[in-house]
Amino acid sequence: MIQLAERLKKLPPYLFAQIDKARDEARARGIDTVSMGIGDPDQDPPEWMRQHLADEVMASGNHRYPSYKGHPRLLESALRYMERRFGVTGLGMEHVMTTLGSKEALANVCRAIVNPGDHVIEPDPLYPVFGTVARMFGGASSTLPVHPDNDFLPNMSDELTKEMISRAKVRYLNFPHNPTGRLAPRDYLNDVVQFAREHDIILVSDAAYTEIFYDEDNPPASLLEFEGAIDCVIEFHSFSKSFNMTGWRCGFAVGNPLLIEGLGTVKSNVDSGTFNAIQIACARILDDERCDGFLRDNRAHYRERRDRICDELDRIGIVNYRPGGSIFVWCRLPEGETDSFAWCSRLLNETGLVVGPGRAYGWYGEGFFRLSLATPDADIEKGMARLKDFVSR
Repeated sequence: MIQLAERLKKLPPYLFAQIDKARDEARARGIDTVSMGIGDPDQDPPEWMRQHLADEVMASGNHRYPSYKGHPRLLESALRYMERRFGVTGLGMEHVMTTLGSKEALANVCRAIVNPGDHVIEPDPLYPVFGTVARMFGGASSTLPVHPDNDFLPNMSDELTKEMISRAKVRYLNFPHNPTGRLAPRDYLNDVVQFAREHDIILVSDAAYTEIFYDEDNPPASLLEFEGAIDCVIEFHSFSKSFNMTGWRCGFAVGNPLLIEGLGTVKSNVDSGTFNAIQIACARILDDERCDGFLRDNRAHYRERRDRICDELDRIGIVNYRPGGSIFVWCRLPEGETDSFAWCSRLLNETGLVVGPGRAYGWYGEGFFRLSLATPDADIEKGMARLKDFVSR
């Protein structure tokens, strides 16, 4: 009889696979579904970006195994980006490597730094990958509640006991935050870095949405901007959401050399990197003079959707937290509703609208649900009409 590994018992079903399954089952029953549950951009990259990729696909020499470290063109472009965008200087090749986006990188850095019994601090609610893999490999975790009462900015010294802090080895953080869309002020991030240095805590920073923000005068910061951050930070950047290329599977890690080395050791044993043509195309995109203009236009596109959705939620009477960044809107369940899974299931079965149940993102996500801005405009119109009809019954 086939027996799978015991560690799989520690793995919950993956949230977004569950959402896809529920949608597909509803479709099979003849329900006309509209999905506002998944953060997968509905727009293609612009033609000039795709042309960069086409050029590199046709170029001779790009079809062999890539370097485990990453293609030098992309590594150099990533370092230039960190200096141009965040003012982070003094980084060399020992501080950077390419990744298959941020999802695998979060999982693999966890494998590189978490031993059985090591204590991981994670926000709740959260994007679940890092904490799930930490527990799969024997790590223990404590949560930092992320909720309106603390303005979605948890403080370790306020939320955790001294004993928990003394045991902590790693803190995972994600700004702009998924699922709440909260941006972190610079003074907050500086405090996080200095606290980590004082208590010898590794900071794993998921910056997947760092180019999706809605105040052009207040862009998200990198943790590496702050004094001493290189001592304790590894940060992950991804082309997926900001550049509308989730299928390309390309990103980069930047930070402490030992953490980069550890990640590289794991990755060299379990994957062979991203297709060279994709890496070089991404380098050309970062260096292209049209890049910043595209990012501004993309933010404007999402800002319009954010405002349209949040304004309609206000009219419907759904409490929502207009995001400062990311491609999500975090909403309270209607008054009197307490079970997000049950409410979202009824919403799907009675109207065909798919949204993300808050409890799926953590214990403190109960009582909320998540809407995605990465939804075609026509589907937004249909989805909001269905939501309005459902809550008015």
